[in-house]
Amino acid sequence: MNKIVSLKFNMLLVSILGVGLILTGCGKTQDKGIVDKIKIIQGNNQCALPNQEYGKEIRIELQGQNQPGLLGGKGTRGPVANATILLEPLDGSDLIIASKELKSDSGGGVHFKVKSGKTIGDHYLKIIPVGYEKKSVTLRFINGISITGSRQQTAAGSILENPIKVTVVDAAGKPVEGAPVYFSIGSTPEKKIKTSIKNPTVYTNKDGIAETNVKLGNKTGSYKINVEVADSEHNIHVRGISVTELGLNATELIITVLGGLALFVFGMSLMSSGLQMVAGENMRKILQFFAKNRFVAASAGMMVTAVIQSSSACTVMVIGFVNAGLINLTQAIGIVFGANIGTTITAQMISFKLTKLAFPAIVIGLLLVIIKKNNVIKGWGETVLGFGLLFLGMTTMSSELKLIGTFPTFIKVFQTFDCSPINGSMPVMAICGAIFIGAAVTVLVQSSSASMGIVLALAGTGLIDFYTAVPLILGTNIGTTVTAALASIAANRVAKQAAMAHFLFNVIGSGLMIWLFFIPYPGTGIPIFMYFVNNITQGDVFASVPQNMVRHIAMAHTFFNIFNVLLLIPFVGLIAKLCQMIIPIPADEKLKIEHLEPHLLATPSIALEQAIHSIRYMVKESWKMVDMAVNQHFFPINTDIKGFQDLEKREDTMDELQSDITNYLVQLTQREITESQAQLVPLLMHCTNDAERIADHTENILALTERLKKTKKDISEKAHKELEEMWTVLVDQAKNVIAALNGTERDNITFALSDEKCINKMADNFEHSHIKRLSKGNCDPVIGIIFIEMLNELEKIGDHLSNIAERAPEIQKHYVELT
Repeated sequence: MNKIVSLKFNMLLVSILGVGLILTGCGKTQDKGIVDKIKIIQGNNQCALPNQEYGKEIRIELQGQNQPGLLGGKGTRGPVANATILLEPLDGSDLIIASKELKSDSGGGVHFKVKSGKTIGDHYLKIIPVGYEKKSVTLRFINGISITGSRQQTAAGSILENPIKVTVVDAAGKPVEGAPVYFSIGSTPEKKIKTSIKNPTVYTNKDGIAETNVKLGNKTGSYKINVEVADSEHNIHVRGISVTELGLNATELIITVLGGLALFVFGMSLMSSGLQMVAGENMRKILQFFAKNRFVAASAGMMVTAVIQSSSACTVMVIGFVNAGLINLTQAIGIVFGANIGTTITAQMISFKLTKLAFPAIVIGLLLVIIKKNNVIKGWGETVLGFGLLFLGMTTMSSELKLIGTFPTFIKVFQTFDCSPINGSMPVMAICGAIFIGAAVTVLVQSSSASMGIVLALAGTGLIDFYTAVPLILGTNIGTTVTAALASIAANRVAKQAAMAHFLFNVIGSGLMIWLFFIPYPGTGIPIFMYFVNNITQGDVFASVPQNMVRHIAMAHTFFNIFNVLLLIPFVGLIAKLCQMIIPIPADEKLKIEHLEPHLLATPSIALEQAIHSIRYMVKESWKMVDMAVNQHFFPINTDIKGFQDLEKREDTMDELQSDITNYLVQLTQREITESQAQLVPLLMHCTNDAERIADHTENILALTERLKKTKKDISEKAHKELEEMWTVLVDQAKNVIAALNGTERDNITFALSDEKCINKMADNFEHSHIKRLSKGNCDPVIGIIFIEMLNELEKIGDHLSNIAERAPEIQKHYVELT
């Protein structure tokens, strides 16, 4: 009773945590129109020649007051919409602006262009939020200087393909000759600077141009080159100009990103195995007990996947259950549906800024693993350690990808499957390309959570937008079905049908979502599903500067699967029939139930239960063989070849089953099992051996039958009655042993052991009586030897049954714990 209460409490706790995790951060930040900060996105410190428009549009974001994060930290700021700002040129600047009063859009964004005037030198533009003047910021613009050769991408350690050129002109726009231009190294991604400038000081030529080249260092990232112009003759003094160049160390980048991915996958695997160690014994109870109908089955699949943090592990478990005959196809489909929701918890967890917890988690987890007083503590240790490694891997990937987020080459690559609307509609080919890439990456890494981690990392660096991320999510959902497909290859057809249902669920759901991409929310032009996600998630992902992108993607992942389940769960029966049509079971083919299912080894409690089930079957079959040998061949004498061959085949089957059960139990001992489970394994092995030896006695009884037939005589009536009397007790013993293995009644064990003592006593008495008959000449010596050997065979069968009965109490005890 306490276990049931504990199980329900654990499930309730998981549900509350899951819902809380999803809903935390939902909804828009209530900024109440208070402008607390102005964030400059781009456009500061630009250079231009007189009377020219500055190259980059000015983009700023008005942000509200800071909202504390889930676990403290820096927190987040929401956008302030419809706020008024004033643009004020300072110190008599002749900067040209189309409008000096602007309002922020729904995402708090403001963007405008600026044109230079005639005055050479520095110019400043003050941005003033009306009513919050203390939060004003100032932008700098430089007139009379232009720079080319900025933001070139080249291999790390190489010289730039084109030189950096600085053009200097006077107020009339004429080139300034002989003006000194100074180049110096600003910041680099290197610890030991290896970046070098060919000519640090250059004088402008007759065209007003000064140029130099730069050799970048060996690290991937942005290299800042400072430029200063100091010409006293023309009264030009400008400093603080920064030119950015991009260096790419491809080998180091690939190794670091793959290393981060490996840490992420390993951490996730460790966390999953740890959680299974802690909660794994309850997984069968949840999946089997709660798989009574499609809705409860979906809930069970969701909770189990959320607990063990792996939809792949859950679906493989389901395939194993189906292949072992523990659940049917309809129940399996319901569980798989729920697993798709449960797996989104990983992305939700990643989307929160928990990276600061990575190293503390690694330290605490490692200490718990080292202590490992029991499997529960070790399980929690692996869980916490895996959590830390997961975020460490995510941080490693994100920080490395962030370095290349603005590299032209990578931007161009990702633009090939950019799904941003063109003429108001998302491009179909780009959508298909993104789905294919998401599926391919998931198949490659064999984890939808890992591929989601990559998507979130790319989004965090700005390489993909929300429009592209959602199709990638669809691809990861389709790609993850390959795990169940691979697990079902060696399974029966019903298990293959379950894998097919998993594939159809994700394909149908993705097809419906693609259709929704072309249904905009009225008045916005935004696909209705994306509009919904944006509306319930903090920040505006469609603002000029996308806000809270990673959270939006995590929410899209979760609600896509929730909507998919809600839409398709009423049609579970139809999906099951469709799967049965695609993968039919031939009428003349008997469905094979694999009780010793290898995928169930991942859940030791279920694997042991399946082993016990197989031993029960083996004992019954072995006894059935003995019964056939005695009653169909020895009483009366019958040496029918067909009967002999049938028993011979059955005996070979028992030998194979003994080998299979033994190997299965050996494989189980190589897994993480509890002390109680470890104690049960040798008991089951001994029972397997005894059951096989009972079957072996069939061959001996048949040999005695043949010998008896060759004598052309029969045993005496007295001997016949004695064998029948002994056989009756042996039958009773066999029934009690089989009943003991089937249930939890101790009386059957007591009766079986009592029968064994009776059989031993009978064997001694009957052998003694037979010797007397031989001495009196009342019995043929050859027949007598066969009689005594038959007594010994029955006695040995009783001994093996007794051995099984002696171990039955422990098996019953452990079986109760398992179930």
